[in-house]
Amino acid sequence: MATVGEELGLPRAADYPYAPPLERFVFSVDGDPPAFAVAGRTPVLALGSNGAPAQLRRKFAGQAGHIPVSRAVLLDHVVVYSAHFSRYGALPATLHRHAGAVAFVSVTWLDPDQLARMHQTEAIGVNYDYVEFTDLQLEHDEDDLAAPALVGAYVSRAGAMLHRGSPIRLAEVATSGCPWPALMQPAVLRFAHRRVAPELALDVFLTRLVQDEPFRRACTERLQLD
Repeated sequence: MATVGEELGLPRAADYPYAPPLERFVFSVDGDPPAFAVAGRTPVLALGSNGAPAQLRRKFAGQAGHIPVSRAVLLDHVVVYSAHFSRYGALPATLHRHAGAVAFVSVTWLDPDQLARMHQTEAIGVNYDYVEFTDLQLEHDEDDLAAPALVGAYVSRAGAMLHRGSPIRLAEVATSGCPWPALMQPAVLRFAHRRVAPELALDVFLTRLVQDEPFRRACTERLQLD
C-alpha cells in the first residue's frame, strides 16, 4: 500500500516526521547498536523528524558511531509547525511555549562530532538557531535518566505558522493541555497550499517547492502572514 507521501508524489515531504519510535532506542550508523548510554553526550530535543531512524540515516550516512534516542515528557511547551518550507517541501517543527501543556518528545544524545553534523543539517543561522535551555522541564520515563541541566533545541527563525492567531500543532506529537489546532503533515501542506498558492494544482505546488528555490522562498514569506 502506498504511503500518503507516495500518493502525493513527494514521500519525503508528506511523510514527515517519519514515525519516531515510541520507546527509547539506539540508532547505529554502522553495525549492531551498543547498550543505551548517554555519558559525555549533549541532549538535544528532536521535535520533528530528528528522532526517527529514517531521518537519522539520511543525516548521518557514511559516518561511524551510534546515537541514543530517549523519550520524554516536556512541560509547558508544544511542538508546532514552523512558518517556513524545508528544501524538500515539508513544513518542519519548532518549539512554542504554552503554560500547562504536556508534550511527548524525543531527545537525541549527541557526541561533539554528531552535534556539529546536526547543526549543518538544520541550516543554523538561516532557518534555525541552536538554543541551549537551562529552564526546560523535561521528565524521562526511564528511572536511569535524570532530567538534564541543559538541553539543546533548534528554534525556528520564522516563528510558528499561525491560523487566526494560534500556532498549529503537529498532530503526530501527542500533547495535552493545549487547545491549539493540530494537523498531520499531508493536511497542513494542503492548508499551506491554499494559503500561499491556490492557483496551482497541489502536485505542481509541492514539486515547485522542492525544485524552485526562489518559489519556495516566496511561499515562505507568504506563509508568515496570518
